[in-house]
Amino acid sequence: MPSRKIVANELAHVLRQISHPDRIRLLLKLQAGDQTVNELGDLLEISPTRVSQHLGVLRAIALVETETHGQKRVYRLAQPELALWLIDGIDFVAHRLSRASAVDIEQAKMLWRAEAVETVI
Repeated sequence: MPSRKIVANELAHVLRQISHPDRIRLLLKLQAGDQTVNELGDLLEISPTRVSQHLGVLRAIALVETETHGQKRVYRLAQPELALWLIDGIDFVAHRLSRASAVDIEQAKMLWRAEAVETVI
């Protein structure tokens, strides 16, 4: 039984760390491939400082990796399947999304899945 407790605690820790709307959006945007802080900030309309802070949290739990290319540091998902898992997770919370219509929910999923498919191709 201790192994279940350890795993459950670790999963809870990871879920707590990604439980910020900006972090979820960052993870989903990174499914398209390597991005810099400035690129992510522009795409998501978040200041580079905030993007860096969120990426730091995601790096600390090994969901995001970095690589340096000359003067640029790029970020990527350590496990690209994570973005697809998050998209699938929308179905589990859709009934709680009172501010979003069913059309909004399906459109968001479709757009995020399209970005994932572009990455695979």
